[in-house]
This record gives sequence, structure tokens and C-alpha cells, in this order.
Amino acid sequence: MIAIRCSALFDGTSFMPAGATVVVDGAAIVGIEAGHPDVGADVEVVEFGEATVLPGLIDTHVHLVADSGPNALDLVEGYSDAEVDAVVTRSLAAHLAAGVTTVRDLGDRRFAVVDRRDAQRAGRSRVTEPTILASGPPLTSPRGHCYYLGGEVSGPVEIEAAVRERIDRGVDVVKVMASGGMTTTGTDIMLPQFSLDELRLIVEIAHAAGIPVTAHAHALAAVEISLAAEVDGIEHCGCLTPQGPRVPDEVLHALVGRQIPVGAALMSPPPVSYDQAPPNIRKMMAQFGVTPEQFLELRRAAAGRMHAAGVRFVGGSDAGINTFMAHGLMRSALDFLVSAGATVAEALAAGTSLAAAACGFGSRKGLVRNGFDADLILVDGGFGADLAPLGRVRQVMLGGRFVPAGTG
Repeated sequence: MIAIRCSALFDGTSFMPAGATVVVDGAAIVGIEAGHPDVGADVEVVEFGEATVLPGLIDTHVHLVADSGPNALDLVEGYSDAEVDAVVTRSLAAHLAAGVTTVRDLGDRRFAVVDRRDAQRAGRSRVTEPTILASGPPLTSPRGHCYYLGGEVSGPVEIEAAVRERIDRGVDVVKVMASGGMTTTGTDIMLPQFSLDELRLIVEIAHAAGIPVTAHAHALAAVEISLAAEVDGIEHCGCLTPQGPRVPDEVLHALVGRQIPVGAALMSPPPVSYDQAPPNIRKMMAQFGVTPEQFLELRRAAAGRMHAAGVRFVGGSDAGINTFMAHGLMRSALDFLVSAGATVAEALAAGTSLAAAACGFGSRKGLVRNGFDADLILVDGGFGADLAPLGRVRQVMLGGRFVPAGTG
């Protein structure tokens, strides 16, 4: 057994600031104590001093096949299988180094990440890597958002075949592109890509197999259709209209009332990174008649209104699609929530306990609790008014084992 001692604990919901001891036996947490009590001579004690222990972060929205370069998703179609595998390895290493111990991949190319997940579950991983959940290629309309990943479908026959293929492969979630996307030229982020009947068909088939559905939805119309189809999660939830973001009261009430997890991949490009922004983002800003700074404020205001109303945000970074959304930048996604009005504890919960629940892991990950997986991170110092300590990860524990320094 191992006892981790440090000056503070965030347990996935709240802080224990006056010293904490977490006892780990094998792959599980078996004890949490305030202060630094005697744990017995048969327990190895590891002292971290002025540090905070918290659950490993869970990123609910990543693209492991994308290499974090400018317009990275556009390049994936041309990669060889070996190149995809190498990118996935580097992506996972970057997440682990940043304290992310579980990732949910929502943008696979031809099931490469599903295969990687299967190898991991079979104990055939070549390196230490975060726990992988995977959707396979997202379902999209012909030449729709991310069509090059292999998920194009048209009409009920193709939709049913594609969903059943994902069921047969045991995906953890079905991802559907309910609207066009920011990174795929030729798609319209203001319009739905599927009808309500088509989305309902996807949901009904997936739910019959016990698999949840999450919908990428930038357009307000796509958010409304996704809610009517009873999806289990919404990514982005930008509620975009030709006049700008708009969150009608009825949409807000539905999100709050059903507590649908909203993947918090909400950010627009930082103004300093605008030169690298995809063409669709530039087009949208021109349509709205706003500067990058003004659009960022519009997004922040919309997210702030949703948060204040009680919308359940979960941490998701959209990692890998560009330099400003690179793998390992989970902190940036949570920082955005703080800037929109969330407290530090609320933002950390979004990236731990709430994210675990959204991924179906709420009974074993995301909390420092007896019997839960010993996926933990230690960060220097204590949390104050911001998330700066997440940029100072000192040690990562995955499944009860300390990850060697320099892993990845």
C-alpha cells in the first residue's frame, strides 16, 4: 500500500485544504484522511509537501488522430496507418503529462482509436497511456463535417448500418455531427446536417444496444433537433444563428431540466491565434461583423448565461485540431469555464467527477473516494482564484502506479 501525503485535496467536488492523506492499495483508493495520521509501518508513505492531490482529469472530447498542428484534422485523411498510430501515441503522451488520465475520443479515422482502445483493454499497450473511450468515426452527412474520417451516411438504410457497425465494434458512445463544423470547408455551421427523424433513428438504435449518443451541434437549429431526438450529450452547444449566439429560454430550460452534459469545447481561437483559424470561423466572424475579441466575448457571455442557469458543463478540449487546442491543454478548456463565471471548484468538477459521469465512469473514476480507481494527480501548491496549479503537474498516478517522469 502507498500513502500520499500533501497539503490539500480536491476530491472531485470540494476542497480539503488543511492537509490530506490518500491511501492506495493496488489499483484502488482505500482511504482518505484529513491531516497526516499514522498509517502503519507496512504502508509506504510518499510526502509531497505543499501540493494538492486531485482525481486525474478526464477530457471528454479529443481527436487523438490529429497532431495539434494548424488545421490538423484536414491532414488526417492522407496519413498512413503507421502515421496515425504514431500521432495517437504522441497525443496520449501529451494528455498524460498534463494530468489527463482518461480521454474520450470523438473523432476517429476508420476505427484506429477503437482498435487502440481494444489493445489497451486486452493488456497489449506498448506504453503507459490514459484510459481510452472511443466513438469511432463520427456519423456525418455526405461531404459533411469531418467526412474524411469515414463516417458519411445518407438515409435510414445507411444510418442503421453505420450505427450497427459501431455497436458491433463495441464503441463507448456514438458521435453524430448534427451541424456543420468550424474546420471543414464547405459545411455550414448554421444548418443541421440531419433531420429530426434521422437523429431519432440514430438514438433509438444506439439506445437499444445500451450505447449513448452525443451530438456535435454549433447551430441553434441543430441543438434544438438534438434535444428533440433525446441525445445524451451535446458538444459545443454554440446555439449559433446568422445574427450570433442565441440561447432561447426553452432550450435553456431543456438543458437544465434534463441535465444533459454539454461538452465544454466552447472556445473560439484566442485573438493572437486568429491567423491560424479555420476558414469557416473567419467566415462566421465576418457574417456577425465582429472582431476575434468580440466573438470570444459573445461565446463567454453565452456560456456564462448557461452556467448561471444550471447547465451541466463537462470538461472537453476538442484536443488535437489546432495549435491553440493542442493535446494536453485541458486546463485551457477549464479556464474558459472560470472566465465565464464558474468557480474553481466547479471547473475542476467539470473536468473530474462530472466528466466521469458523462462518460459512464461515475461509479469508479473522477472522485477521490474509497473503492474508486487510483487515477490521481499531484500539482504544486494550492488552488486560489484560478487554475494555475494545473500547469504545474508534479506527479501522475494511473491505476495505482506512479507514472515515471518523462513518460510520453
